Amino acid sequence: MTFDSRYPNQLGKDMLNVTKRITARKRGFAMLAPLWTDNDGRSGDVFYHIYDTTKPGSAAIDKARVKHAIGHARAEVIAHGGVSVTAVTWVMVITWSQMKPRMYFDPSIERTNTFQLIIAYDPLRYQTYAMYIHLDMGWNNEDIERRSMIGYALLKSKEEDTHQLAPSMKSTAFRLHTRVGNSGKLGRYIFKIATGRKDVNYEQKCLSWFANEMKRISLVQYYWGSTLICPCDLRLALMDGRWRFDRKQNYETNYERRCIYESATCGQSTQECCYSPSGSLINTEDGRGGQTFFYHPHSSTLHHKYDVLPKHWCCYLTDNCDSFYRVRPMDHCIGYMPLFTGWFYGDPHIRTLDGFEYTFNGLGEYTLIETRHGEFTLQGRTATVRDENGQETDATVFSAFAARDRDSDTVHVEMTTSRRGLAIFVENENVTDWFTSANATDFQEYICVSVTKTKSTQIEISYATGFSLTIGVTAEQLDVTVGAPSTFKGFTKGLMGVFNDDPTDDLLPPGGNAVPLSNRSSEKTIFKEFGERWRMEKIDSLFYYAPGESYATFARTTFIPRFLEDVLANMTPSQREMAQKTCGNNKECIFDFAVTGKEDAAGATLVTNSKNKDNAETLSNASPNITVDVVFNVTVGEFNSLTLMTDDLDGDTVNVVLESMLPDGATFENNVYTWTPTSMDVVNISFLASDGKGGVAAADVAVNLCNCSGHGECRFDLPADGYELKQTFRIVQCNCSIEWEGAVLRFLLKSFDIFNIPC
Repeated sequence: MTFDSRYPNQLGKDMLNVTKRITARKRGFAMLAPLWTDNDGRSGDVFYHIYDTTKPGSAAIDKARVKHAIGHARAEVIAHGGVSVTAVTWVMVITWSQMKPRMYFDPSIERTNTFQLIIAYDPLRYQTYAMYIHLDMGWNNEDIERRSMIGYALLKSKEEDTHQLAPSMKSTAFRLHTRVGNSGKLGRYIFKIATGRKDVNYEQKCLSWFANEMKRISLVQYYWGSTLICPCDLRLALMDGRWRFDRKQNYETNYERRCIYESATCGQSTQECCYSPSGSLINTEDGRGGQTFFYHPHSSTLHHKYDVLPKHWCCYLTDNCDSFYRVRPMDHCIGYMPLFTGWFYGDPHIRTLDGFEYTFNGLGEYTLIETRHGEFTLQGRTATVRDENGQETDATVFSAFAARDRDSDTVHVEMTTSRRGLAIFVENENVTDWFTSANATDFQEYICVSVTKTKSTQIEISYATGFSLTIGVTAEQLDVTVGAPSTFKGFTKGLMGVFNDDPTDDLLPPGGNAVPLSNRSSEKTIFKEFGERWRMEKIDSLFYYAPGESYATFARTTFIPRFLEDVLANMTPSQREMAQKTCGNNKECIFDFAVTGKEDAAGATLVTNSKNKDNAETLSNASPNITVDVVFNVTVGEFNSLTLMTDDLDGDTVNVVLESMLPDGATFENNVYTWTPTSMDVVNISFLASDGKGGVAAADVAVNLCNCSGHGECRFDLPADGYELKQTFRIVQCNCSIEWEGAVLRFLLKSFDIFNIPC
């Protein structure tokens, strides 16, 4: 096979061109010569096939052939090419089949030669390999006097790279199938014929990194324990304010997925969780799923060096994903608990974390949430509602919120003077310019707290304690949705109530001996005996005060609002009819319409409450569970089956579908998967369970496929040589009988199929 120049005629180089020394410079072209001699072009066959992972073909059998050929070439390169890792993606196989010698005096000679040339290309390292395979060499130089050359001649810049095997020009050239080549196998030789740069040993990089991580495994495990548990599906991830989507994901893989990591952390580690297009948590340890980040992505250099690159080395460039996940484990959402939500909205209406709803129209600054040991504090400031003429009314809305946890910076969010936008302060520093110019999903990180712009008038704040706040402005009123982790049950107090799953004790005033008010108390009683008692002291204020403002500016202790029951009782039929056009029978919406006279304010109250209730219901719906054997050992021609089990904590009916293609010989009915494999084509098995309410869970089954053809024993624990290793599919080895080994060799000599015969 020549490069850079064509043969002078269609019959190729004749024996007169075979010289004692193979050379490229003198001939003017490069060549690969698995056996350069004078063949009879009228006999035998010469054919080739190209296997390219970027163009695998559409048929399943074509894809399988490409996979097998590439896998075989990779295995040969790794085993005998002088490298420990390769990313071969292109292979060309050329076969000279049953070639007779060109005879001038005795054309009756029937001896033939069969041999192959395989060219394998690794684009990642710019390396090219040539493999010479001498299968059945029948010529005999005693009665066929013939010059022959085996080797290669290449031109590299100004230098010539040549190599010829010792049997060249000797009778033993036609007996190479009986000699052990440099590959360690009979008749097989492998050469690296081109390289574009210095070799990079990615396997060594991976294993060296792994060894260093194992030296500090106690520290690594300590940081694992500080990370959160992954939401069980994308639906929950989208609504859990403790997490942020990774906008720089997926450069390692083309697999479509969405990944998240913890929004705020005081430590250096965080958990990554990744979800499939169906919304299920990816839990296969093949590089597609998430991992523990020893360094948070905000420590970009360290994160890239110790978390991102090692995954690339171990999972994408070598087959060491198992080692990687030993020190960067993924989370499987076992024990996940969603945030519990409560919200403050409208003319202020409150829904506590336990689901109790009431209205409180105080004017001033109040404690909304305070944990028992000071881990988290949320405060709210109210202002009077303006009428259409800009005059104050006796209705109030929230105008500012301020919050911090024990170790974090304090974040203060208020309405702008126009009451149509947000002004943001962190540790009393105005950062509103960032918010105004930022794109949606842009974020800023501060000490133990992160701030994310979700809309032009909405912001999400996440604290390392697990609390999250979503603050927005609509119709000149500020609302906040609080997400609280279940770990704080029994440890909160304030206007948000006592977080303990019991709505009857939420109206607990401050004080060690305080007794909760009845949850049937009137709004007037709630105002005087509960709400006003949570008016905060000056020394406790977290708020930002503009020049000329102070705590006293907002301490309107003499203010008496209009109460819900009085407003509703005194509405005229026409007023109620007008309100119901916007509100239906929602009393909070009707109240806001009556006291503000603003349809948009009442509508905002209705929408906010309805949306938050829907979200709370979604969060309370647990994802289904699906149980199945994660490894499926199957044999070609034999019947195999898998049985799936499902359950749901909410008692919802769970439906399971097969996400992957059903291969020939397989069925899936009533949660039972049966399969009698008919070939060694690649098969993926993936199930998706759904509860009909948005909750999903997936199960990927790893297939170990064996085909000993009844002539050996399957070794399901050992992958077969020459096949690309995958987490979810692999061909396994056979312990073949000695008699069958000989039969296979004879078959190979006739079929030249080096890729498809495992036993």
